[in-house]
Amino acid sequence: MSKKVSVIVPVYNTDKYIEKCLQSLVEQTLSDIEIICVNDGSTDNSLSVMEQFAKSDNRIKIITTQNKGQSCARNTGLKIACGEYTGFLDSDDYADKTMFEKLYTNAKQNDSDMVMCNVNILNCQTGSISSNDPYFGLKIFEEQKDRDIFFDGVFSLNQCSDFLFRICVVPWNKLIKTDFLKKNSIKFTEGLSFEDNIFCLELLLKAERISLVNEPLPYYRVGSSHSLTYGTNDNSKLDLFEVFNKMEEVLNCNGVFNRFEEYFHTHKRNTLLYWYKKLRDSKVKDLYKKRLLQLYSDMIV
Repeated sequence: MSKKVSVIVPVYNTDKYIEKCLQSLVEQTLSDIEIICVNDGSTDNSLSVMEQFAKSDNRIKIITTQNKGQSCARNTGLKIACGEYTGFLDSDDYADKTMFEKLYTNAKQNDSDMVMCNVNILNCQTGSISSNDPYFGLKIFEEQKDRDIFFDGVFSLNQCSDFLFRICVVPWNKLIKTDFLKKNSIKFTEGLSFEDNIFCLELLLKAERISLVNEPLPYYRVGSSHSLTYGTNDNSKLDLFEVFNKMEEVLNCNGVFNRFEEYFHTHKRNTLLYWYKKLRDSKVKDLYKKRLLQLYSDMIV
């Protein structure tokens, strides 16, 4: 039997956090959900925690696979998701108990292909929580002169084309119509870090009806070594070069590369330089610099 919402949770060695994550899902005010936990070859006690929750809540489904990465785990969940809408939550994060009810209600009222919300940032080192981060969430929409277009109903790419590459790309502040995903064959690119950039770009290019819930609903942990993107893994930053190649392919396949060419190249250059400055591993930094200068011989690094 189909549910209103499927929530996909990729899990890899997060036994320190996953109890909080799953507790926040089983306590959702929208009860008509399925919780798909994809155990990506965890070697800690994550699976045991999931199994304990599943014993007392039949909405929880557990799939165990070999360790193939977060994208593969999410795609595995997408294959069996039977909810009218699909959402995501990382296993080291958690959700406000009203999150999926508010997102689903908004999506149904607006017949949205996708709805997005604001984000709470939880600093693991200080314990502080903030929803004012300039990137995560909806700040870019609030800055627009015609902000009412975004917060009073539905919009599409045409209304946000000038700041397309400034929109937060994470999947876990979004609820997406499952038929829309399947109809457009949208899934995560496997084998790459920063894959959310490709996934979100496809969503924004193809969605005809997007809406917003201007409330911070997911809680995203920062300052944790678990995150490949914001943790200590410098090697993952090398994937950015291939990610931008894939993004260019997406733009071309959708026939809009010429429209966004200037924005795209500016975004690409700035992003690659930003992450270069964050690198700490000298060997990775040398390799990254070499590839950067092959693209931009005029760049001073």
